[in-house]
Amino acid sequence: MDNELFEKAPIPKAYFSLAMPVVLSMLVTLVYNMVDTYFIAHTGNTDMVAGVSLTAPVFTVMIALGDIFGLGGSSVISRLFGQHRFADGKRLSAFCFYAAIATGLLILVLGLAFRDPMLALLGATDDTWQYASDFYTLIIVGSPFIIVSMTPSNLLRTEGHAVQSMIGSVAGTAVNIVLNPLFIHGFGWGAAGSAGATVIAGSARTLAHFGLRPSLWR
Repeated sequence: MDNELFEKAPIPKAYFSLAMPVVLSMLVTLVYNMVDTYFIAHTGNTDMVAGVSLTAPVFTVMIALGDIFGLGGSSVISRLFGQHRFADGKRLSAFCFYAAIATGLLILVLGLAFRDPMLALLGATDDTWQYASDFYTLIIVGSPFIIVSMTPSNLLRTEGHAVQSMIGSVAGTAVNIVLNPLFIHGFGWGAAGSAGATVIAGSARTLAHFGLRPSLWR
């Protein structure tokens, strides 16, 4: 944890040192979430756009699950750090990481087991079913990576490393922007390519965060 920032730095300096990277990270995350639809729309295939859009709630649920351990864990960890219970904070940080992995694996199993009922519930029709299924399947397969990717960025901010958190988010978004058009248009993988790019981008984001702060998981 950055004790210098939290305990000794002037409040305005500490505030802006933490707030500005968070604001930029939120803007980057907004772009990250829009990339799939943007490049899918450029195919001109309305059924593909509809199919991918139908499965958007699944992706949103994964983000929400990741935030349970990222935002929720950060809230508790920040209080532990405030009480100078640093060892407990580190243990909780590791717990959040491994719990996110376990949750992702559970979503993977359940998501594949109930794929057809879920697609029907989401409103997939004969015209959109294949596209929705392609996107849904790869997103579900990559759910552990997506859910885990939402956790370390928040934990880094809790430790005062907002810049490192922002760098990881930018890295993931950059990978998503590069791979989406390559997979969709270059390789012709369509909806599946978009989902694959999103999963790889989530993995890149996580690797960047842990590369910058490997102590998060242990």
